[in-house]
Amino acid sequence: MTTLIQRLATAAAVCTFALNAHAAIGSASAADVTLGGQPADAFAYEEGWNPHAGPNGDTSGFVTTFDSSGTGSFSLLDKLDANDGFANDGVLTFTFDQSTPTSGAWSVTNTDGTSDITLDLVFAIHAGNQGGAWLFDDQTIGAGDTLQGTWQIGWTVGMNNANPAFSNLTLFGRDMVTTPVPEPGTYAMLLAGLMVTSLVARKRRVH
Repeated sequence: MTTLIQRLATAAAVCTFALNAHAAIGSASAADVTLGGQPADAFAYEEGWNPHAGPNGDTSGFVTTFDSSGTGSFSLLDKLDANDGFANDGVLTFTFDQSTPTSGAWSVTNTDGTSDITLDLVFAIHAGNQGGAWLFDDQTIGAGDTLQGTWQIGWTVGMNNANPAFSNLTLFGRDMVTTPVPEPGTYAMLLAGLMVTSLVARKRRVH
């Protein structure tokens, strides 16, 4: 009898664990975070993971999903929590707003007015002892441009399957490439050169 009760208890525990694990992911997806009007390219989720942990953040919750080599090549760009805002001490600066405890807006600005920046950008949220990360692959931010985005927490916790409130945000990047943008005068000189070349070619055809 004891053995039967133990088996039933074990089976119930397994079912409960499976149900909670399924419920925890909820409706979370890559579409929960957008930038420049486009959803993220990929999404990673892990229970018990805090991307904010440590002075350089923790990439363990997404590195194997976003980087099959698992080399951990992503570096901390900035972080924000209830006590500390963004440092914004790099060429990329960020804003973050909450319209509700589980959703809001954010932005990234390229403060370099002379160069476009392209990188793999990761937006990682911690909420309810869960972590979610969104990858914007080969994302380009034009010289001096600001891209606006939105975010929401789609995973659920607890018996009522509620969306947990935002706790903190960490931003990571890799493979950053800077591409100088020609000055307007350069375009004018190039256009003038093309016009002269076209004129010379036309005269040669006439003669």
